[in-house]
Amino acid sequence: MTEDGGPQRLSFEPKLFANVAQKKAIPIAELYKQLKKLSKELNGLEQETVDTQSLDSVTRQLLAPSLLRHKESGVVAYVACCIADILRLYAPEAPYSDDEIKAVFNVFIDQLQMLGDSNSQFFPLRDYLLTSLATVRTPALVAMLPDSEEIISRFFTALFGVVSPSQPHNIQMQILDILQQLLEEPKTVPQDVIDVILLQFTKRRQQDNPATHQLASDLANATADILQKYIYQYFNDVIVSAAQQRVGQRQQEADGQQQRARGGAAAGNDSLDDLKSAHYLILELNKSAPGTLLNVVPQLEEELGVDDVDIRILATGVLGEMFAEKGFTLAKRYESTWKTWKGRRADTSAVVRIQWIEHAVSLYQHQPQLSRELNDYIVEKLCDVDDKVRQVACHSLGLLEMSAPVQAAIGENVVRALGDRCKDRKPAVRSEAIIALATIYSQVFEELEQGAAAAQAKWGSIPSTIFMLRYINDPDIDSKVESILTGAILNFAKIKDDRSRCQRLLVVFDSLTAKARSGFFSYMRRQQDIIRLTDMFLALCEKQGNSTSADNAGGAVDQQLRMLAVKIAACFPDKAKVESSLSQLANLHDAEVYKGLRETMDAKNDIKAVRKYQKSSLKKLSGLAPSLLDTTAPLWKCVGLTTINRALVPFLIEHVSGGGRFVAAAEVLISYITSVFPEMLRSSSAELFDVAALQVADMTATEERLVLMVRFAKAIPKSVPRSTELENQLAAFVRTGSLKQAKYAAYLITQMDGAQSLCAALTGDVVDNLDNRHLERRAPSFAALARFAQYAPNAFSTYSDRVSQFLVQSVLLAAPVDGSADETEDWVSREALGEVGMTKVYATKILTSWLLGLERQALTRDGVQLVLGTLRQLVRNGGAMQEGGSVHERQHLLLTAAGCMLKLAAAGPHFEKALNTVDMLSLGLVVQNPCYEVRSGFLLNKLLPALVAQRIHVRYIPAVFLVAYEPEPAVRENVRHAVEQRLALMRPTPGSPSAVEDCICRLLYVLANHPDWDNTQPLPTLELFAPYIEFYISCVCLAQNVSLLFCYAGEIKAYRSKGDAVVTHRLYILSELAQYLLREKSLAANWPVNVYPGRLTLPADIFEPLPEADKAAMPRTPFLDPEFVTRRAKMPAAGKRSRVKPAGVAKIGKRRQKPAAASKRKGKAPALSDDDEDMEVADDDDEVAEDVEMSSVAETSDED
Repeated sequence: MTEDGGPQRLSFEPKLFANVAQKKAIPIAELYKQLKKLSKELNGLEQETVDTQSLDSVTRQLLAPSLLRHKESGVVAYVACCIADILRLYAPEAPYSDDEIKAVFNVFIDQLQMLGDSNSQFFPLRDYLLTSLATVRTPALVAMLPDSEEIISRFFTALFGVVSPSQPHNIQMQILDILQQLLEEPKTVPQDVIDVILLQFTKRRQQDNPATHQLASDLANATADILQKYIYQYFNDVIVSAAQQRVGQRQQEADGQQQRARGGAAAGNDSLDDLKSAHYLILELNKSAPGTLLNVVPQLEEELGVDDVDIRILATGVLGEMFAEKGFTLAKRYESTWKTWKGRRADTSAVVRIQWIEHAVSLYQHQPQLSRELNDYIVEKLCDVDDKVRQVACHSLGLLEMSAPVQAAIGENVVRALGDRCKDRKPAVRSEAIIALATIYSQVFEELEQGAAAAQAKWGSIPSTIFMLRYINDPDIDSKVESILTGAILNFAKIKDDRSRCQRLLVVFDSLTAKARSGFFSYMRRQQDIIRLTDMFLALCEKQGNSTSADNAGGAVDQQLRMLAVKIAACFPDKAKVESSLSQLANLHDAEVYKGLRETMDAKNDIKAVRKYQKSSLKKLSGLAPSLLDTTAPLWKCVGLTTINRALVPFLIEHVSGGGRFVAAAEVLISYITSVFPEMLRSSSAELFDVAALQVADMTATEERLVLMVRFAKAIPKSVPRSTELENQLAAFVRTGSLKQAKYAAYLITQMDGAQSLCAALTGDVVDNLDNRHLERRAPSFAALARFAQYAPNAFSTYSDRVSQFLVQSVLLAAPVDGSADETEDWVSREALGEVGMTKVYATKILTSWLLGLERQALTRDGVQLVLGTLRQLVRNGGAMQEGGSVHERQHLLLTAAGCMLKLAAAGPHFEKALNTVDMLSLGLVVQNPCYEVRSGFLLNKLLPALVAQRIHVRYIPAVFLVAYEPEPAVRENVRHAVEQRLALMRPTPGSPSAVEDCICRLLYVLANHPDWDNTQPLPTLELFAPYIEFYISCVCLAQNVSLLFCYAGEIKAYRSKGDAVVTHRLYILSELAQYLLREKSLAANWPVNVYPGRLTLPADIFEPLPEADKAAMPRTPFLDPEFVTRRAKMPAAGKRSRVKPAGVAKIGKRRQKPAAASKRKGKAPALSDDDEDMEVADDDDEVAEDVEMSSVAETSDED
């Protein structure tokens, strides 16, 4: 208003044109002056008080084309600002026609397009124009135009084009306001506008100009209700069009129109690209403006069910990411879509299922609450029929970051199913599953270390699952497990101090089940085997490098190198490449590389040194032969002693001494180290033999510490440090300690340098009290005496005759004590035998130890006959020296005597010769003892380990096949494992028959002498004995050796048993039975049985060639009962493999078979206290026994 209260009038009357026609503007300088003054006055006028009639002249002048299209942009900018003010003052009506408004807004848009140039002198004018349009809502006028689409589209294109990240925030807000007005005012939104908005959500646009993406997001959220239908229509058009193109393409291909089909293929690819772009936009809108997709989500749900696989893949992936983004809210709002999406897990296309499982697993990370519904479905995909689906499922689980919510969301069934995939038949799946489990374990380790119960229940079994894979015995799996053991499981590379490394090792090891511990140690033994082979390989490499042509005459060294390369390569997945690389490595003759590899596997080096040598030698190798690096690096990693290392020993001993949560695990690991890598203990021997650890009140702790000392002393003879304090403590144990304390202490004293006088004194003390029947400590004294007899023979020799006679006459032949009243159990531990039984057991051991301790020249015939005669009587009479007595006592005496005979057989050829064929047959029958603990204890802890370690003669091999009727499947499987994995590899010379192939004749000899053979019932006898041969065939026979075995069995009829015609006849029957069963096996397996080209000879200790006259008199009729063949032919395949005795001959072998079935063990593992205590029996076979066993029969045995 004016001062007098009247309306405001425009007082300035500009003269903008040089003539009345308004076709030519005044000079530029004057024009700028006039427009500036006009703009200033218009800006000061208020809409409510202005007299619009005063504006009429200016309003018309400003529309002159000579101004709107003036060559000076500044002039046009002033004109635009003035017109904007006029529109403000005239609002809500405009003083222009539709065409004039259109022209005006085109000028506005032209000016706004130059907002990007903030350095222009006219930028304030354009900023003022933008502010005026946004504030006055002038763009609403555009909506009233009949053809407004073009102007609206120009606005969107121009304004999105000027936005930049460096622009002031208020300008972006004003642009947003204008664009929002342009969407809200019109009745319809042009498709070009939708295209411009969606363009800002593309990946390239987001990368090039994030500000436009943010503007589009803000605009879409502000106008979601308006845009919903247009966005839905946009995607519908794109998807429908693309789908129709793809249908047309497939139709063309089906019609065989090749030329058009090629064009259709290009169109089909284009249509798929369009589909992918559209679905990508959906994802981006879901992230930035989900409200615009109200109608699009149901559209995606429909896509899940279309026939086109590519569309289902896209829809499955997009919805998966949308659920991950919005989670529970989206699933709740679109329950039908969520349900349909979950159903895609069963899609007929594996690619769709892969897409589903990838996103389903990712929900654990992004939406743990929602993912709980998917546990069962993820388990289902882990077991999918397609290996690629299983592989992706495992890989996806391995990518998860295990936060607390993720850990809570993953079900235990998922962890179990992932563990099962570690045994998948496909290597790629196995690898991903192992890596995933190890990665998960590494992330949850902190909770496991703290002992969290929930974490232990869900994740604690992961190491056991991984180490159980050792039972598969696959080089690919073994190599992968060894890699993740040093990586994600132990993670030593990221742990800087050895104490923490030891702690982690104990946490892992303590969590292992008994079978998993066996698997863990089997991996360690595998490493030890490869170290041994590698050491031999390096020695030959160095020898080859230093040798002359004469030294390598005939290529002997080269041949040995090739053989070792083959053996080492067999331990790795790609055998051929590794073998070739090792051959090239041998030809490098580089001392630095060889030394680095040798130091890597040296037990004297700590972890830091091992890693240093690994890196330096591999670096040198990469410089000399880069092509060898990838194939030989796994060898460096495999033999590197980082899992079990010298640096960890002091902390393991600290755990053993200090007690606590991991004391038991530490004891087992220390025991293993002392057995396998005793050199690691040398630097810690002072801590190990700390007398204070033997003076604690806990007897069990003392005994366990003594066990560790004994293991160390056995590994490194005469290594026990001597001190007065230690001598006194050990002597006190011998005189007054428990049984275990006495025997362990006695052994340790024998391993002290300069302790002979103490040994003699203690031996004299024990011998002087032998006949003291009231001595309460007779069993501990006997146990100690057994150690002195073997390991201090000079001290014992003074009393040997007196002691041996006393033990036989006064202990073993003493009147038996009736123990029938206490024998309600099938088996009792050794400790439960009582003092009399215990003394008899240790009397047997003392006699054996006496012989073992003597030099060969010091042996006497009388002494050997006395001991062997006693052992034979015990073995052949079931543990009894005379009638009567306790059954339990006889069981332990039998087991002990049988073990002692094996020890003598392993002690040297002079003892092996002293044991005759009857002794061998008697020991074989122990395998069929009615008591499970006796037969399994002898077989698994004594006989098999001794055979595998090649410590006894191969003539004892047939005894292991007498388990054919064993009621415990685990025992049979242990035998099968030992035969297939160890005994089958034993050959006297390369190319000759293996030990188990050669022993078929010995097996038939054992069967011919078996007490269950009944000549009066030939047919039932054949049916009874056939399973023994079948079991042998199942363990040994292959397509490569069936001809050899067939020839061996037939060759028997060219020989006869030494001195026994009855056994010879049985042998001929068994020969034909074996050939029949071998032929039956070859027919079932479609193997050819050819004539064996080699020359075979039978063992001369039990066979002799048949004289020519006897050969000529050999009957032509078969020895094998034809009725057996007829019955066998009618039996089904399953019946032929049965191990159950035929009903008609139930009485045959009743002494062994029927009780054996009745005494089938009730628990998972036998209580073999005699093996737990008996260091003598297991001594050097502990390692072999675990490898042979690989089952739940026994974990580790205490030292005797």
